[in-house]
Parts: sequence; C-alpha cells; structure tokens
Amino acid sequence: MTTLAELFGRDITPEAKDRNSPRIATLSAPIEPNTQKAHGQYEADVFNFLLANKEPLGIKAVMKFTALLVDGAIVLIDGRRLTVVVKYRMNWEKACQSEWQFRTFMKRTDVRPFPVDGGVVVFEEFSGDWVRQAARRLLENGWSQWYRGHAEVDGVRVDLLRLRDGKLEGFPIADPIVEKIKTLPEEEASKVLTTLAKKGGG
Repeated sequence: MTTLAELFGRDITPEAKDRNSPRIATLSAPIEPNTQKAHGQYEADVFNFLLANKEPLGIKAVMKFTALLVDGAIVLIDGRRLTVVVKYRMNWEKACQSEWQFRTFMKRTDVRPFPVDGGVVVFEEFSGDWVRQAARRLLENGWSQWYRGHAEVDGVRVDLLRLRDGKLEGFPIADPIVEKIKTLPEEEASKVLTTLAKKGGG
C-alpha cells in the first residue's frame, strides 16, 4: 500500500483543460440576453445599465467578456479597471463562486486582457439565510456576510453592489439606520440621534 507521505510527495500535473476562445467586446450599444432565463436577462440588464449610466457613474468604458471566468470589466474615468461578475441571486454558494471566479481570473496570465485594480459583484436579491434580517440588526445578513468573508481576494478588494428596479446601491449605511430609528420610542430615538451626532462631530 502506498503511504500517505508518498502520495503527498508526488509531482502532479492536471490534465489540460479545453478552453473556448476568449472574447472581449467594448460596448457601444445595449446587448441582448444570451438566454431567456431570468439570470441571462439580468446579466444583460446589468451591462446595459452600466453602459446607459456611464457618465453619472464615472465610467469610461464597459466591456463584456466571454470565456474569461468573469463576466466583464469597467474602466473608470480615473483609469482604474474593475472586473464585473453578475449573480442574479446572492447567497453563500454564489459568493464563493464569485470569489473563485475573480481569484482564478487574476491568476491567469495567458489570456487575461489587462491587469485589474479590483472587482465588483452585482446582484439583484439575496437568498437563503443571506436574506434574513435579525430584529436587532439594521441590514440583511448578506451585506455583512460578503464584507466579512468575501470582499478581499488575495489582497484585492471586491465590492458587492445591488442593482434592483433601476437603482444601483452599495453597502447601505444611512438608510437602514434612519428607518430603524423611526421604529424606536421617542426617548430612545433621541438618545441614538444624540450619540450619532457626537460621533459625527468627532
């Protein structure tokens, strides 16, 4: 029987993986979904939104990738390049997939079109336990789960953005706090506001 030490010590070369030819398209017009399923429609919606709102979002160019692991990239006005990964629903499994896609893309030097400075993952809704929101918390679990465990990949930041009903949002900070304060008794709400004012004032 082969010992574990012998198994661990072997040089292993995985079989070559057949790859489709990668393609990069800089978008100048809206794209059509590659499938009529909801996730395909949503992916097209995301890229069309980024293209239609280039100027207010500070984007110089929007690119759609094929066979490059991530779905595309954006170039910001300041020159930074960010990969784009689109997930219709976001949960632990999809977060792990997104992280792997970004990490593996970053490791590829053979066909990677250019170095990137970070990434964004765009989703519509959380699902599973990521959609839950405990009474004592201001946010859906998914926001903190992402930034707790998936937002840094090999030292590079990857942000989570939600595009829903034509509105793009990042990690919500002010809105949930305001809504939570509205539900508090007047005296307790006053104390919270006073505390926040002191923090805001340094």
